Amino acid sequence: MAPNLKTNKFVEDLKKGFLDMQTVAQEGNFKLFLKQFIAVLVVFLAFKFMSGKFAEKISNFEGQMEAIRVQQTSEQEYQANKKKLISLEPRFPDVSSKNEWLLSQILGMFKAEEVTPQMEGTQAEDSSNASYIATSLRVNAEMPFDQFANFLAKVENKEEFVKISEFSLTKSPEAEKLGSNKVSFRFNTIFPKEKIAKSLFKDYDKIMKEKEEAAKKAAVKEGK
Repeated sequence: MAPNLKTNKFVEDLKKGFLDMQTVAQEGNFKLFLKQFIAVLVVFLAFKFMSGKFAEKISNFEGQMEAIRVQQTSEQEYQANKKKLISLEPRFPDVSSKNEWLLSQILGMFKAEEVTPQMEGTQAEDSSNASYIATSLRVNAEMPFDQFANFLAKVENKEEFVKISEFSLTKSPEAEKLGSNKVSFRFNTIFPKEKIAKSLFKDYDKIMKEKEEAAKKAAVKEGK
């Protein structure tokens, strides 16, 4: 922004200096003020330069720096999104296995709990989204409340993307099943219609290999 010439103290001092020089010149003593005149003239020209071309150069420089900052921010966002995609995408199952993947995951989880599940109906699918297919399956089982709570926590913390979107729990009415509950779950997952990380990033295989090696080292360390 250009300085306010009406209120700028430096400009007012310059004006006063020129008036003093004019007075000296009229009195015939101009040479006495020659050095001061040259000094003031240099300062005045510098001021004009500062408020003109130099200010324009500063503006251009600031614009270039801002462009660099924007570019750096974009690169940082790109790298962050790349890291997130490579981390998350493998957690989702391939669409080629959508007919059996969710079922096999559910059976494995109940087997670990030594509970026999009962499937209610068939696997439902929703492919209305352009990027993924959502599937769900309702499952019934019987278990004590503490086992149900632990089971729910295990599912929610699984590395694979399997979630329980809803559940209902009622106490078993039979006297011989005191403390047990009838539980109904709806399990969900999504299948990307296309996994894109490998095609997007040239160093995908290298990154995945490094992640695999790091996981093996961590497993060996935990085993010790």
